[in-house]
Amino acid sequence: MFFYPQYISGKIENKGEFKEVNVLYAGSVLSVMEKKIGIDFQNFSGYIFSGEGHGSIQNANMVLDKQRTPDVFISVGDKPMEMLSNGGHANVKWYISFTADELVIAYNPKSNFKNDFEKSKSGIIPWYKILSGPDVKFLRSDPFLDPKGCYTEIFTKLAYVFYQNSTLSSLILKEEKKHSNQIRPEEILMTLLETGEADAVHAYKHEAIERGIPYILLPDQINLGSLTYADFYKQKSCMQRDGSLVEGKPIVFNITIPTTSVKNTKGAYEFVKFLLSAKGKTILDDNGFKTIDLIYKGDKQSIPKEIVPKQIFPNDID
Repeated sequence: MFFYPQYISGKIENKGEFKEVNVLYAGSVLSVMEKKIGIDFQNFSGYIFSGEGHGSIQNANMVLDKQRTPDVFISVGDKPMEMLSNGGHANVKWYISFTADELVIAYNPKSNFKNDFEKSKSGIIPWYKILSGPDVKFLRSDPFLDPKGCYTEIFTKLAYVFYQNSTLSSLILKEEKKHSNQIRPEEILMTLLETGEADAVHAYKHEAIERGIPYILLPDQINLGSLTYADFYKQKSCMQRDGSLVEGKPIVFNITIPTTSVKNTKGAYEFVKFLLSAKGKTILDDNGFKTIDLIYKGDKQSIPKEIVPKQIFPNDID
């Protein structure tokens, strides 16, 4: 992983004419973006961070519909990036996978089922027996708008394979997409858990760590957080509204500068460089994300040389 030295030693001078950098990000990173990364980026770069978070698929749809024109776009998974680059769309030409995560079951420590959750955390009671209970309120995000909603469908289907129990998915998801009482907006899901509207929610591990919420770890075979089980994850998928399938794969977070970034391209460069710097990596590590080597996707030749130094792609980037 390459680190940008100007974000290690101290603040750099902002010589850009337009100071605000608009970042449209996955709702699951709202806390770390607004409380950590955005603030530190402002302090180091002199630019003004302006962020907005929703489900990544919803964000992609807003870009396609020209409701948003972000300088920087951050998604969970490849699907939102593919939406912006396929089918004749030229909103995204390249993107970089920069960190990873896994799914956990986060629970409210004041829930009436706290003792059961604690027993499950210790391995005494299977997690799925609690979530499938008729009185346990388990909330999740919409798989049509948020990759985590899709991942939740996939992990319950993988659980059916792993535990050899064909009823697990329907018992936990209560008829999957049809059960609207179980679905809430991704960006408020953790808040609903904290306020007691839910006994448990699906969550990325970093979300639970950031907010100090107790959680139950899932086996690597179903938590979508292990490269070792990438082939196992491929067994199951999640259907989108247009009929396309999202294949099970390890959870990664991606970043790009869309072609919509016309207001502050220089600021967009600086934000991406900051997030990919040693400083950015430290923030992510401290907040429960998994370190991965950067993965460059799409048209590598389109990646601005201001972001990817020549030593990474010496033959591809002039």
